[in-house]
Amino acid sequence: MTTRGTLLLVAVLVGLAGYLWMAEVGQQTPLRASESVEAAPLLAVPPAGVARVELEAGAQRLVAVRREGGWSDPEGRPWGGEAVADLLESLGSLRPLMTVDPDPAEPADYGFGPDAARIRVLAPGGQSLLALDVGERNPAWTGLYARRVGSREVMLVGALLRWELEKLRANAPER
Repeated sequence: MTTRGTLLLVAVLVGLAGYLWMAEVGQQTPLRASESVEAAPLLAVPPAGVARVELEAGAQRLVAVRREGGWSDPEGRPWGGEAVADLLESLGSLRPLMTVDPDPAEPADYGFGPDAARIRVLAPGGQSLLALDVGERNPAWTGLYARRVGSREVMLVGALLRWELEKLRANAPER
């Protein structure tokens, strides 16, 4: 091989290395102010800061009130197991995975009809910590459609929430 051929191959190699370096380093730009690293959890306070949990789904209404001995209904009957505490822990760890529809034309397409579940979480003073409408599962059954009360924006949250709501219903005090 001639010196000229060797120089040409070195130039091509340097050019390719420069291109790869620019492509890789150029992709690693810092986050802009408008980009979010991770969405905030649905419930932004620790479970100990919650005094009351309400779940309405159609005609069914469940209420859990924090008392000295744990959780009970308003009449003082205790809740079975750790269902209320588990729900609060899950709400504190679940984050919206994505916004599915910022302004749906038909909210009922996501399960937000008159029988949709509504969760309200209240602080000891009665102020609302979370008010969330829970719709249907997504087609893959990996998440649930949800939206904050008063907002039209439909979010997708983890399917763990459905399981926690079912567990809450199953452990409700007998009436």
